Amino acid sequence: MNEKKSWWGSPRTITNTIQNRKISWLELFSDLIYVVIIHSFVENLTEHFDFVGFVTFWVLFLFFFNTWTNMVLYFDLHGENNLRNVFFALLQVVSIAITATFAGDFFEGNYTGFILAYSFNQLIYMYLYLKTMIADPLHAITTRPFLINYVVGEIIFIGSIFVGNINLQRLMIFISLLIFVSTVMIENRNFDKEFKMRKIPFELNSAILERYGLFTMIVLGESLAGIIEHMTEEHTHLVDYSHFVLAIICIIGTWMIYYTMMDERQVLAKRYAPISLFRGIHRFLIACLILQSFFISRIVDEFSPIYFQGLSVVTIASLLALLALTRGKLFNPNPLSNKETTAIVILILVILVMSFVPIFTGLLVDDLVMLTVGVWLWTLKS
Repeated sequence: MNEKKSWWGSPRTITNTIQNRKISWLELFSDLIYVVIIHSFVENLTEHFDFVGFVTFWVLFLFFFNTWTNMVLYFDLHGENNLRNVFFALLQVVSIAITATFAGDFFEGNYTGFILAYSFNQLIYMYLYLKTMIADPLHAITTRPFLINYVVGEIIFIGSIFVGNINLQRLMIFISLLIFVSTVMIENRNFDKEFKMRKIPFELNSAILERYGLFTMIVLGESLAGIIEHMTEEHTHLVDYSHFVLAIICIIGTWMIYYTMMDERQVLAKRYAPISLFRGIHRFLIACLILQSFFISRIVDEFSPIYFQGLSVVTIASLLALLALTRGKLFNPNPLSNKETTAIVILILVILVMSFVPIFTGLLVDDLVMLTVGVWLWTLKS
């Protein structure tokens, strides 16, 4: 048995914390599949630019990001440098890749393939968390309710396949999604109990924050890829390049503000609920940045007022989310200063006002102010 463990391995217990943990190459590789998934979101939103399309985007995003979050937490709390960890991480990459092939069908209202593929994907980390509970019985305080909720959610999720009414099927899918997404948040008291009993700090370490930063980088990379792809197909007029440059500056400004505000940030709390809140706000931020990618690509393609106003709305939402992440005292030992907060509020007001002026002028002013604020924030950090 000991020889088997030496090459296969077992999950790390939650109390066996790795100090100053670095992100592994395996984690970086597992994130790459989300490049394709985000591109799929943008492409499908282009074809389904209506209310149902946007609702579908949010539902799909929450499904996929829930998987990403669960695997990030597993890596951080229980991951080990052994064959077992590598095998299941790569199996999960294959599984989520197969699930992603059904995103287009999901937008079309055909859900069966997605449900089956996603359920297999969930079984992987449900099994992994079950094994952590077996290896560490005290961890059952939080793991057992987690697994019970997921089993209930899966019964509803798979059961929706056999429902003949499309609206009832959508309702069942939505209910199962709520169960999956809210389970950890609902378990706050269980986490408080286990963490206090086992003297585990209520924090998000630098490795998890870096994973969030890398995912944000993936989204911004999709924004760049979208407008570059458009320019390779159509760049016959000088005005195309002016739109292209304005779009790139918007992405650069977003990048600069995000990383100057989030770099070296500590997330500490006295209980688990604020930690869940931080993750929830960051999830919302990433969804808004994906929508920003969509609207930027559409502006370069059509330069229509509706896309510019949509870009303004999601950019403002992103900045508000950033303020919540950096200003909230529930989880920030060093919250954003009043001076920095004022600069972001002024930027939000500028974007709001500019959303009502001609597109070129509005986008130009937005870009200049975003760059100015980004550079100013950077000088404060340096």
